[in-house]
Amino acid sequence: MKIIDLLVKPLAVIIVTTSSVALISGCGGSSSSGSISNPDPVTSTSYAGPGSRWDVTLASDNTFTITMAESVTTPVVMTITGDYTALASGLLKLTVGTVAADTGVDAPSVGDAAFALNVPGYTFVLKPLDSVDDQIIPMVAGGECPTTDLDANWVMVKIEAGADASGSTEGFYGTFNFDVSTGTPSLPSMYALDQTSLVADAMTAETCADGIMQVDGETEMYLTSNGGAIVRIGLNTPNDDTDDNFIFGFGQETLGNISVVAGEYAGLLFDGSQVSGSQISPVSVSCTANGSCTGNLVTDIEANTLSADTVTINLASADNPSDGFITGTIAVSAPGSIMGNMACMANIDAQGTGKNIMSCVGQSPGDATQMFNILLVSK
Repeated sequence: MKIIDLLVKPLAVIIVTTSSVALISGCGGSSSSGSISNPDPVTSTSYAGPGSRWDVTLASDNTFTITMAESVTTPVVMTITGDYTALASGLLKLTVGTVAADTGVDAPSVGDAAFALNVPGYTFVLKPLDSVDDQIIPMVAGGECPTTDLDANWVMVKIEAGADASGSTEGFYGTFNFDVSTGTPSLPSMYALDQTSLVADAMTAETCADGIMQVDGETEMYLTSNGGAIVRIGLNTPNDDTDDNFIFGFGQETLGNISVVAGEYAGLLFDGSQVSGSQISPVSVSCTANGSCTGNLVTDIEANTLSADTVTINLASADNPSDGFITGTIAVSAPGSIMGNMACMANIDAQGTGKNIMSCVGQSPGDATQMFNILLVSK
């Protein structure tokens, strides 16, 4: 099978499958995996993010709790607990132990498994619970508002229906600022995927409480004291997610040289050119010091089995168009594919964790009008 078949047709070869009651995505295979160390006493880290509202707590005894509410102001309608382990693939496996859900909530079953990316105390990335919702959900460390001015880079991880990634009028990445003294958020810069600079966006000043701020009933923000931010725009226009945009940000830093991102990464890939239910896949990526990255789809998460087909990402220019960004291209060697523009934001040794993070947005190699995301955490 050609790589273009994996990227622009349903991913039938992927062992990871979803169902309407799967937590995130079922995990196949039977090989052993390592566990995250369990310090004593038990401590925990919590994360929060949009898409209704999700809250995740990972405890140091390898247990987790996930809650879901319809919005930031409504009660929790589902609580899931279970155990998690770290896999050789670099992903976390979460296995459901208990489920408590209100009537009508599409809940997982005991024994269902899920996968996620984690940078402890900073960010947590998972696949949506709803099998027909193919947008990656990033979360940031929850519960604390910024205490100093926040300067962050951001990339789009969910775009409103009908947006065109091949044009010059849609903003797909840029910078975010939060002024603590005035309580005012803003998007000082915004770029199309061809690097066209677009008009900056100012927002209304509001109060941040417990890490969450709502603006004009249309925008909700998940902010942190360590530089992370997630902004959801378009809550009630109309009152569904067809016109919602999610931007994912983390602290802006100067990279200096592309070589700083060299290494091995685990990731989650989103391809908008896929059919619904097949748009997110786990991936393993290796980047060299000259910015050449080769990725393989992970066909068995627990056994860390990789597809023989590859996709190539060329990272060409660091700190472009501003500090912390890397611009480049994504391509596959197959008839009918295109070379897509791509922009990545990067954190090196994020929050002293020893982990590098890259979050990229670009044009799908299968259809330049469709958005392509890949979120990577170093192994």
